[in-house]
Amino acid sequence: MPSRKGFTLIELLTVIAVIAVLAAILFPVFAEARAKARQTDCLSNTRQIGLAIAMYVQDYERYPMHSSSASTSPRTRWPDYIMPYTRNEAVFTCRSASLDVFCKQWAHAPARLYGGYGYNYQYLGNSRLAWTAAEAEIAAPADTIVVADTNGVRRDDGSVGGGEYTVDPPLPSLRGSGNATGYYGSGSSCGSGADGPGRHGCRSTPARRHAGLTVVAYADGHAASRSLSALDDSNGDGVTDNGSWNGLGDPSRR
Repeated sequence: MPSRKGFTLIELLTVIAVIAVLAAILFPVFAEARAKARQTDCLSNTRQIGLAIAMYVQDYERYPMHSSSASTSPRTRWPDYIMPYTRNEAVFTCRSASLDVFCKQWAHAPARLYGGYGYNYQYLGNSRLAWTAAEAEIAAPADTIVVADTNGVRRDDGSVGGGEYTVDPPLPSLRGSGNATGYYGSGSSCGSGADGPGRHGCRSTPARRHAGLTVVAYADGHAASRSLSALDDSNGDGVTDNGSWNGLGDPSRR
């Protein structure tokens, strides 16, 4: 009877080493492909949201409020106002967002939550000040942020202090935020401004979820991925400005 020859220990170790090397090469590729797919998904979401807001504006000739007053029940926020134009709750969820931003209840379905896309409320519609922008006030729609990935307001320990459905410009607008801080957050909801999660203080800040980029929808309905530095410095001169936020495309205006 012929003998059967098996693999030697060295041969087995060689095969395992080759598999380990291949895995080390392929896993980052798979992770990058997955991140790219999520970025594409968020671009699709924000484009749909941007188009829905544009349709809302065509119908009402004004932008929606960022929310109803805190005393209303159920409380409505900008996603509730444009839901008739999307009829899709899923577009308000970015799969790359951390779970702590998904904490806002739908007016039509309080058991379900959303969050993570922030509305440019300081320039488009702030219920704290009972003010919304008319369509004609947005002179540079292709350059005006409507909605962007948001981290909300972050405390120093990384917890969310609020603003999971809003996003603030880098500089407080002359319109105001409705808080003395000039931003969405105030008091204990804010970070200290020191390095770390709370470095943005009371600002509800765009999130860099996609390879360091933020997905943004603009007032003309298009969507794009942008760096935070580009969003906060519209003309690239190294000076922080609100040119991408103020509806005018003018970096000198707040």
